[in-house]
Formats: sequence, structure tokens, C-alpha cells
Amino acid sequence: TARVRTAAALNKTRALLTLVCQSKRTHASRKTRRSFTKGILRCYEIGRVIGDGNFAEVRECRRRHDDQILAVKIVERSKLTGREHMMQNELSLLGSLCHPRVVQLLAHHHTQTHSYLVMELVGGGDLFEAISDRGRFSEAEAGLMVLDVSDALSYIHSKSIVHRDLKPENLLVEKVTAGVCRLKLGDFGLAMVVTEPVFTICGTPTYVAPEILRETGYGVAVDVWALGVILYILLCGFAPFRSRDRDQEELFKLIKQAQLHFPSPFWDSASEGAKGLVRSLLQSDPAARLTAEQTLQHTWVKAMASASKQRAPTGKSQRGVQTSAAESLTDQTAGSKITLRRCGELTARGQEEAKPALLQRQETSTTEEKAPLDVSCRPEKPKSGELHETGDPDPTDLTQLGSTTTQTESSSRIRTHR
Repeated sequence: TARVRTAAALNKTRALLTLVCQSKRTHASRKTRRSFTKGILRCYEIGRVIGDGNFAEVRECRRRHDDQILAVKIVERSKLTGREHMMQNELSLLGSLCHPRVVQLLAHHHTQTHSYLVMELVGGGDLFEAISDRGRFSEAEAGLMVLDVSDALSYIHSKSIVHRDLKPENLLVEKVTAGVCRLKLGDFGLAMVVTEPVFTICGTPTYVAPEILRETGYGVAVDVWALGVILYILLCGFAPFRSRDRDQEELFKLIKQAQLHFPSPFWDSASEGAKGLVRSLLQSDPAARLTAEQTLQHTWVKAMASASKQRAPTGKSQRGVQTSAAESLTDQTAGSKITLRRCGELTARGQEEAKPALLQRQETSTTEEKAPLDVSCRPEKPKSGELHETGDPDPTDLTQLGSTTTQTESSSRIRTHR
């Protein structure tokens, strides 16, 4: 009938219009991509994507004048609305740092639409991925990692810089040999110079220090607490403070209580030196906590790091340099490797729960105001009601203790592809 033919014609017209619109959008996207890379291509040859995030991507690049292979972080500036100060702060701090255990910023270029951060290439992914793959590490491996992180922290703390978001996702893996991996500290978006106690609530729930939650003022010691959490995870595969039902209020209560447990069987083979260091790093009182420099010089750290460096690429010779007390269950028997997905989650009392403990990527949260950070100014305690979110849409707000921990990726987090 005529009505059927008319309806069919209208549907065909709509389909054609949709195709035209999609074609225009695709053309505009390609044109934008060509325009924002035009200037940078004079200095760099852009390669494959090695990481991506909500507002940026990381690509390999070759610097044309010396053929050096680097990484370039391409940030779409329109997506930084309300967070511009975080990138400005990261550029300012990274530009002032030069240390082998800190990711080096080599150059930065800016256009009206994009910013390009050229950095050294660290090609081994991040520590979170390594933990997800391995589940747990030998004491020798963990000791070398602690050596690297405490070395980086000691350096930035000597400059009165606190990182405030130390976690496995922000530690990049540098593969030196088949049996040795080194770590580099990155992502300084929340870092700041601190000259007196800070009261801003920020960080990532699993790694946040008790003094941040108590709002009593904090300093560089919060980074050492986070290092203690990371060491605990490296040695057993799960975090020291865990909510039974991933309830954030319960998690923060456990962190503030700081009652540390080493549940069996996961800690049965751990040495007293390893447990002692974990206790020293996870002291509730920041004044009683080890400093980064003291951690760097710790007897267990130096011994385990030395053992790890001596390891040969083969599995048998790797295990030969460790004592049985310092070996992980992974090294002792072929079937005893515990991954994050198979490891049972434990309560604070060490009783195993039915569901597995999954270490998940967590979103960074902050209640900092939207004004750009001036690293030379002295932070003041915010007055009640003056805290404003500058995090991602629907961020994990550490001030809302009853909310559920958000397990989404932070907009400032770059997920590295292997």
C-alpha cells in the first residue's frame, strides 16, 4: 500500500542521514587527530599505544634527533575541566625531580587542544598488573621492590614532597633481567610540598593512612604507611585491612585501629625480619613509624635486595640464594602459587571467608578545592563545609564513610598494556 511504501521510504531516508552523520563525525575525528599531532611530529615519531585512560593515552615515540625510544602521554585538555591544576602540579614537581627510581619527565608541549608529556619509557607495566599475575612474591623480590620505593620516597621526602597516592598502580616495572625487576615511582598528580601538617582528605581507600582519616594533620609519613600496605600485599597477596563486605566505613575503622594480623597459612613461611618491617611501617602513630630513609637502610631490606640482585634467570638458581625461611610458597612447591583470584579473603581476625580476595584497581579520591595548587604555599586546615570534589564523576569520597568503595579506574590513571 501507499502507507507502507511511504514508511519504508522514510526509514531509508533516516538510515542514510544516520550514515552521513556518522561519516562526518569520523572525518572530524580523523581531522582533529591529524591536527593535534602535526606539531609534535616534527620532533617525535609517534608509535603504538601502550596505555590508555579516561582522558589520555600513552604511546611509544622516537625522538628524531637522537632516535631514543620514549613514552608520550597525550592529554585531551577538554577533558581536564576542573582538574587542570593536577596536571600543572605534576609538571611542576616532576620537572624538579631527577632520580633513578622516579619516572623522569623529559619535555612537555602544549597546543590549544592537547598536552604532550614526554617521559622515559618504562616498559614492564605497573606493579598492580604484576601482582595480579603472580599473586605473591618471594621475600627477595619484595625486598628489592621496597628498596626501590623507599629510595624514591627518601629522595622526594628530602625535598619536603609528599606523594599522597602511593599504590601498585603508580609504581612502574622496569625489567632489568629475566629474574630481576626494578620499580619507578610515577603519577605525581596529588603530590605537594608540605611544610606543616596537611588536612586535605585524599588518597586511595586501601592505602590511606589512619592520620588522614582522623583529620589530625599529616605529612610525608603517609607514604611510608602506604609502602607498608604494599609490602604486606607483595608477601601474601591480599591487603592487611579488609572489609568483610567491601564496606568502606568498616575498612576505615580497621585502618584507624591498625590491628595487624599475619594469618595462617599465608604467613607461615615468612621470616621474622619481614614481619617486623611490616609492623614498623604500619604503626598507627606516624611518629613511631619508620621513615623512608630508615626503611632504605633496614637490615632485612638490604639483605633481601642483595639476594634478589644475585639471582640467576633460571628458577632453580633463583631459589638457591634464599633461605627456606625467606622463600615464598610459590618458590617452595610447584602447586602452591596463590593468585589474587584464588586467595581467600580474611577478616581482621584471620578467619577465611567464602569469597575470594580480589585486589582491584581503586579510584583516587580527593576533597581538595578546585583552585590551582601552589606548591610554595602552606596548606591550611579546611573549614567545615568548604570541601569540594575535584575527582572524577562519582568519585570515592573518603569523607562519606558509609559509601561503597568504588572500583573504577581513576581518570588520571593510565592503564599500561603489555
